[in-house]
Amino acid sequence: MLWLRLARLSDICPQHAACDTITKDRFLAKKSVTNAARAAKGLVVTEGDQELRALMIRYQGGSLEAFQEIYAQLAPGVRRYLLHLAGGSEIADDLLQETFLQMHRSRAAYNPEYAVRPWAFGLARNVFLMNRRAARQWAKVHESRADLPEFPVLPEADRLGSRDEIRRCIAHLSPDQAEALLLHHEWGFSFEEIAGMLGISAAAARARASRGMADLRVALNSLQRARA
Repeated sequence: MLWLRLARLSDICPQHAACDTITKDRFLAKKSVTNAARAAKGLVVTEGDQELRALMIRYQGGSLEAFQEIYAQLAPGVRRYLLHLAGGSEIADDLLQETFLQMHRSRAAYNPEYAVRPWAFGLARNVFLMNRRAARQWAKVHESRADLPEFPVLPEADRLGSRDEIRRCIAHLSPDQAEALLLHHEWGFSFEEIAGMLGISAAAARARASRGMADLRVALNSLQRARA
């Protein structure tokens, strides 16, 4: 498990600064933190994020138990997001581990004034974009549409079609629309948070999600009419 890997590296101890001095790791961590911080700034910490915030503060102080709890709370959602980005590929599990390694390397840069979840999802997106294998897989999936990833079923669309129909319709949205749609409706991020993750304005994030939902409804309604 990842936490065992961290423990073996003795990274969890704040005195072991040498663990973070490898040039490549420092560069990647700095890049990830800079971009992910934009997402975290989209929303000041809410009541629901207070526990994660407290855990992150403990983690910054060197608590392995805090890291384990953070991983337990965030990993399932982050993994689903990476599965979406990577087109359901097995690469997603490697990216998940890399995301939490980046979080570990970047822990000192986390600002406790901001929410943890959008920061973590922003790190995951940056890790994905930096992974060339994953990027090639993303392009392949969205060019061929042959092997469709297991997209979540949105509550707003659940009554409009079967799970398979919704999955296929989401897969045929533009990648930008599908990502904004799922980040808002499935994972519950605000448009300000999404804007920080994607490097766009909140208005653009809202427009992408809105167009995606509109196109999804049109596609599903077309399927219903075809079945009638």
